[in-house]
Amino acid sequence: MKWYTHLTCITLILAATSRFFPLTLGSILFSLIGSLLPDLLEPWLGLPHRSRYMHNFATGAFLSSLGIFSEYFLALGVGYLHHLVLDATTATGIYIFNHRVRGPLRNNNLWHNLLIILIHLIPSTLIILG
Repeated sequence: MKWYTHLTCITLILAATSRFFPLTLGSILFSLIGSLLPDLLEPWLGLPHRSRYMHNFATGAFLSSLGIFSEYFLALGVGYLHHLVLDATTATGIYIFNHRVRGPLRNNNLWHNLLIILIHLIPSTLIILG
C-alpha cells in the first residue's frame, strides 16, 4: 500500500481507539511513525524493498513485545504490525518468518488503496459516532 494509505488507516484506528482509551500525543506519534517504519528502514539500512527482515511479522511482533518497557514501543509496534497487515493484502506481500504471505491487491493501484481506506473508514466512523 502507499504511504498515504498507511497513515490514513492508522489515523482512523487511533480515532476509533481514542473513544475507549485515552491516547497520549507520544503514543499517537509513535503509532504514525510505526505505520511507515518498514518502508523507511529499508533504504536507510540498504535493504531491498519488501525485504524479508523489515517486512516480517516476526520483526513487528518483537518490536511490539518491547511494549512491556514503554507505551511508546507498544505504539510503534502496533503501527508496524498494522503496516504489515495492510501489505499482506498486496501481491508482493510480507513474510511470516520464512513464509511469504500475499494477497490479490496491487499497491500502486489507486482504487485498491481507496478500498483499504474505505474498509477502515466505515467501522471507524461507526465506532466514533457510536
